[in-house]
Amino acid sequence: MDQQLGKCSLSSKKNSREEVRVSVDEIYGRKVINIRVYYKTDAGDWAPGRQGLALAVDRYRDPDAVVRLGEFLRSRNLLGAAKQ
Repeated sequence: MDQQLGKCSLSSKKNSREEVRVSVDEIYGRKVINIRVYYKTDAGDWAPGRQGLALAVDRYRDPDAVVRLGEFLRSRNLLGAAKQ
């Protein structure tokens, strides 16, 4: 995982024109975990869309919660097939 702020730590293709990116950013002086949908512009560049979620890092006290969430979603077949 990239340690620099603003660098994409994880991305997953949503479709041919969109992808979901997870990064750690600083917004208004607060570090946040940013989960955002990016879209391809007409020029072919990636730009952040309006869809997304920012979680304040200082309120995130349980790093295993993301793992448990993934396990829960997978156990209910709510996630697509794993990409290899």
